[in-house]
Amino acid sequence: MVISEFFRAIIFDWRKNRAIREARRSADLYRKKFLVLVHNGRPVCVSMQGVKKLIRQKRLPGLTAEKAREIAIFEATPKISRPCS
Repeated sequence: MVISEFFRAIIFDWRKNRAIREARRSADLYRKKFLVLVHNGRPVCVSMQGVKKLIRQKRLPGLTAEKAREIAIFEATPKISRPCS
């Protein structure tokens, strides 16, 4: 039983790291803020606009955008780009 919990933890960490990597890349590419949230026991990468859209569609009941930012595992913001010269 302890071994199965160990493997579940390893898989969760792998998925978390993959979602964080995806959030960083997407934030830089699309110039939006991305959050890594746990949904159904799995870490997923969602844009802040996507979170607000899901709240409006009542797919995340009892959650606000500010609360989502507080409970997020990771918050990726776009890097400041250099001006072209």
